[in-house]
Amino acid sequence: MSATRYPSQMAGSVPVVTTPAEIDMTTAGQLRAILFEWHTRGHGTVVVDMTGTHFCDLAALRELLRAHKRAVAEGGELRLVLPADGAVVRVFAFTGLDCLIPHFAALGQALAQVREHGAVADSRSCEQCGAVFVPRREHAQFCSGDCRAAWNREHSGDPAVEASALAWSLTSMSEAAGRLPDVQAWDRPRAFAAIGEAVWWITMVDATLVRHHMGVYDAVRAAQAPAERRVVEQTLTALRFVRNWIGREACLARVVETGRVSAGNRRITGWSWKGAPEPPFASLPPRRQAWEMARYRAYQAHLAGYTIGETLERAVTFLTLTGANAASLTVPERSLTVPERQSR
Repeated sequence: MSATRYPSQMAGSVPVVTTPAEIDMTTAGQLRAILFEWHTRGHGTVVVDMTGTHFCDLAALRELLRAHKRAVAEGGELRLVLPADGAVVRVFAFTGLDCLIPHFAALGQALAQVREHGAVADSRSCEQCGAVFVPRREHAQFCSGDCRAAWNREHSGDPAVEASALAWSLTSMSEAAGRLPDVQAWDRPRAFAAIGEAVWWITMVDATLVRHHMGVYDAVRAAQAPAERRVVEQTLTALRFVRNWIGREACLARVVETGRVSAGNRRITGWSWKGAPEPPFASLPPRRQAWEMARYRAYQAHLAGYTIGETLERAVTFLTLTGANAASLTVPERSLTVPERQSR
């Protein structure tokens, strides 16, 4: 098996795809093709070695996310090799993809370590100081605000890249949500795919803001009325339940009430969320059980019975405002576009 720009080889039973120095919209199709081919050959887990990649645009990020979602649906995963000092790792951190796709600093680690899908340990090590702490938030990676601020300072060598990466994810979220009214209700496969894409981008932007812009995130929440703040918070928690449901079930049909297609019911934004059965939590660690139960209860209380359109719009509105505030504090407005390729 060969590809001009994406050479592949087997490392034991795991395919390893090596990416080129640059991945953009002109070569992302080849990345999609080779990852899909390995998937069709029955390899649930694939390693993508990005050690030599120094430019990666939005088209490539989307292909990696799609490949990972496809692998997770069948019990596998995509594993990325992203050296800590590499040019691309910051893009993954600030778009939130590092929350969703397993990544390792070296190829040997990616091949040796088997990550428990979706597992969240009762404790974890602070990314800045290494101290072991019990996370209060699902996406927390630092033991304190000081460590988070120190990490941000040390990794802010290219502010334009960081702000642009956040802008990418915000734009992708808005585009995914904006496509929903145009999807016809009779096209069920496309409709479910569009809803799933919107949910994934919403939860990814939420994770990015919580991890790297907690101060702005809390400030926007504090400005809301208490009742509104709780509804928004619970809606985002509930959408993380939907995200995990997609990963487990690979289909939204069991949690989306589609209704009959008629002259007045052609838009999927008018579909509603169904009540969902409680997933099995007994095998999960205690803290993960608590988080999953909180997600499930939020789903039952704030999504079930409500329409797709109103719930996703609520989340997108909050995240767009928070993201705009975070971006304005990072770099001047001129940097809030897809970054030009770094001079080499």
